[in-house]
Amino acid sequence: MKKDLLIFDLDGTLIDSSDDIAWSANRTLEYMGYRERPLESIKEHIGWGVKNLLEKLMPQESNERIEEARRKFLEYYGGHLIVATRLYPGVMDTLRYFRDRKKHMAVVTNKPEALTHGIIEGLGLERFFDVVVGGDTVGNKKPHPEPVIKVLDRLGIPPDRAVFVGDSPVDCQSACAAGVDVVGVAYGFRGREELEGAGCGIIIDTFPELKGMIE
Repeated sequence: MKKDLLIFDLDGTLIDSSDDIAWSANRTLEYMGYRERPLESIKEHIGWGVKNLLEKLMPQESNERIEEARRKFLEYYGGHLIVATRLYPGVMDTLRYFRDRKKHMAVVTNKPEALTHGIIEGLGLERFFDVVVGGDTVGNKKPHPEPVIKVLDRLGIPPDRAVFVGDSPVDCQSACAAGVDVVGVAYGFRGREELEGAGCGIIIDTFPELKGMIE
């Protein structure tokens, strides 16, 4: 694929943040009067934003209580962003590879923008990205195409010269709705089966495989 712009999801694509998110979710559950949940039962709900995560973990709660929990989660998570969070293997070298080839790069995530910047800066990735779009940067989160379109507009790059790399169906849906090709990563939070079910035709098992498929 000949592309000028690579757009990346964050959680489950560039970073494994599941332990820190689960820790923050469990502190929130305790605050709200619930028991802790195992990592996997939290991990399966990551990717759609904080409010959605908490709604899945506490489905019987009112909107007011979910909003209280959301504020508490952000408080916990804001102080626990990169305690156990790590880059997936090969991410740093692959980002350097594309930077050296003068590719534009961006992040589109449903995580709040301020927290996203905190993680990117804390892990030494800020120099790679021209644009960072969080879940509260625009009016509509993924799977809506608006976050992807915002990146394209900011950089003046047409959809056919961009590719989106992500680990979940919401990434596939957002990119496809914006007219952008998608590469799914099977090592992330959702897995190959969910990506195939979402219509993602190109799926890789390791992040460095991107170097062999994008010119």
